[in-house]
Amino acid sequence: MSVEKNNTKQPVQPILHEDTGDKDVWEIAEEKKIKAALSLSYSERFSIMMRLMRIDKMLSKAKITHKKAT
Repeated sequence: MSVEKNNTKQPVQPILHEDTGDKDVWEIAEEKKIKAALSLSYSERFSIMMRLMRIDKMLSKAKITHKKAT
């Protein structure tokens, strides 16, 4: 099998969808993620926020130590 190499580089263009007008894939994905987050119930939002606060508290108390190489 021989593999042909394409050495010409083309600039990256955003992928556009016909039904969304001039929005690219990243904007569409962001909107879907926001809609999914807003569809969560208040108890689900609360549990996610508490988990994030616990992680933040743990990371804020973390100390970076370094052992000298011998």
